[in-house]
Amino acid sequence: MENRVDLSTFLNEKCKFYQLKDGFRFGTDTFLLADFVRIKGKEKLIDLGTGCGVIPILLLLKYGEISAVGIDVAEENVELARKNAEINNVEERFQVLKLNVKEVSKVFKPHSFDIVVTNPPFIEVGKGSISKGSLRALARQEIEAKLEDFIKAAGFLLKNRGRFYLLLPVHRFTDAIFLMRENRIEPKRLRFLYPCFGREANLFLVEGVRGGGKGVTVEPPLVIYSDCKRREYTDEVEKKYREFLNG
Repeated sequence: MENRVDLSTFLNEKCKFYQLKDGFRFGTDTFLLADFVRIKGKEKLIDLGTGCGVIPILLLLKYGEISAVGIDVAEENVELARKNAEINNVEERFQVLKLNVKEVSKVFKPHSFDIVVTNPPFIEVGKGSISKGSLRALARQEIEAKLEDFIKAAGFLLKNRGRFYLLLPVHRFTDAIFLMRENRIEPKRLRFLYPCFGREANLFLVEGVRGGGKGVTVEPPLVIYSDCKRREYTDEVEKKYREFLNG
């Protein structure tokens, strides 16, 4: 696999990640999901569909008291996540398992995590054009598991009052909110992401609480680029990158 991966530095070289050259590549949306997560002391987190482990590793670097688990259905991703944990010196607090989200009840006890994070596949099978056998397809299309399976897994894994964090394109918004409530996860914080000023929102972030009461806070819009053509970040996004590991 060595000739199929490359090494990227991130956050002013404070961390680094091996990624597959021909697989799913993490980007700004992955970082913004990690940034959206709220940590309260010594908590246990699980990332469903962890890929190369970027989200839990970022959170482990930022919060020294937490521990994390990452699961992924692809063996290559599991290997990369373990390798990335080692090169970022968080391997003692990060366990990575090859596991389909549909089978979490075979490995974990119910209600055993404080936080569940996921950036799941969002393209329903038959509606995308990605070749079905690739790792890129697994990351984007509901081939091995559907959105319903990810949210059902979150409902099983979360402690009462545990927090769920999700990033998806806006066309899956209604599906996500319906499935969250169906699994006793009440939406509590919501933020829409816009590629640049004057465009429609294309992504959303949501925080839910298992067993939480009704009532949601809609946060101000988050615009990613001040100039979409030049891909120049807005001041808010620049600040998030600058302060994530310095806060």
